[in-house]
Amino acid sequence: MNHNGTKGVSRRGLLATLAAAPALGAVATPQAARAEDFAVTAARVQAALKDAKGTKLVLLGTGAGPIPGQARRMTSNVMLHKGAAYVLDCGLGVTAEYARTGIPFAALNAIFITHHHPDHNIEYGPLLVIGWVQGMKQSVRAYGPPPLQQMTEDYLRSQKVTIDFWAEDFHRPPLGMIDVHELPTAGPVMQDDNVKVTSVLVQHPPVKPCYGYRFDFEDRSIAFSGDTIPLEAVAQMAKGADVLVHEAMDMKAIEDYLRRQIAHGTPGNIDTFMAHMRADHSPPEDVGRIAQEAGVKTLVLSHLGPSDASVSDASWRAAAAKHFKGRIIVGHDLMVI
Repeated sequence: MNHNGTKGVSRRGLLATLAAAPALGAVATPQAARAEDFAVTAARVQAALKDAKGTKLVLLGTGAGPIPGQARRMTSNVMLHKGAAYVLDCGLGVTAEYARTGIPFAALNAIFITHHHPDHNIEYGPLLVIGWVQGMKQSVRAYGPPPLQQMTEDYLRSQKVTIDFWAEDFHRPPLGMIDVHELPTAGPVMQDDNVKVTSVLVQHPPVKPCYGYRFDFEDRSIAFSGDTIPLEAVAQMAKGADVLVHEAMDMKAIEDYLRRQIAHGTPGNIDTFMAHMRADHSPPEDVGRIAQEAGVKTLVLSHLGPSDASVSDASWRAAAAKHFKGRIIVGHDLMVI
């Protein structure tokens, strides 16, 4: 693999070959069909990233909430610049989706967490351990709200037996504590040869602090709202950015979804659930207003709620377009932007 990681990506071209191969049987099982879909999607993503010129954003997971088994996986993203990868949020599925992009784990430079809800951090620890098994470097760094240091130490301590067995068996240095930077306040986060990262405080009660992030690469800037109500602070953070990735919640559809879940035994009260949604999340119409005020070129709707397929892309897009006149993308898992 060369220093920018492109050879590592192309090695995974086997998936493209498999995806293009003719079916061996007349009738495909649901499992086989799903495996073929996975292979086709992975091949498409890898083709888009192969020898990529400029910064690429891959939406690894675009769903809202700690809800498994939905059409969209939980929230996570990866940005690739000159062979260096930067992950934002680690919802359930981030490790597998990262692998499907074909980006080598050795390319992972840093991980950023917006806030401590399970759909954003539940797979942070597993990403470190599985990533290490797959070649992730000990120099990887992590950034996020307190108590990220303690969380990292606790998780690695819980996995010490596993890590030590693997290190002994395959004669490699064990994964130790990584370089963690807690962010008690918003502002400058980090800067390296590829990117400058800043954060802004957003409103997602009762979680404090909760951040949005902006990544300024040499060729494009990408801002992420994090989980929040519509905020002027997000518009200011994203001012002039090429891309704004903003959460969106269809309040009517999410209420219908939650009523169905409660009817099927999910514990909770619909009034309590909806009070949370309105106090913590953003309708797509307001997301469009924030994007228009920020003057961004492209608005990406992600962290979508509900995370099933009950709201069409056209409906998401039309709601945001009431106020935003630029390019609107409705996020889907493993979409390359």
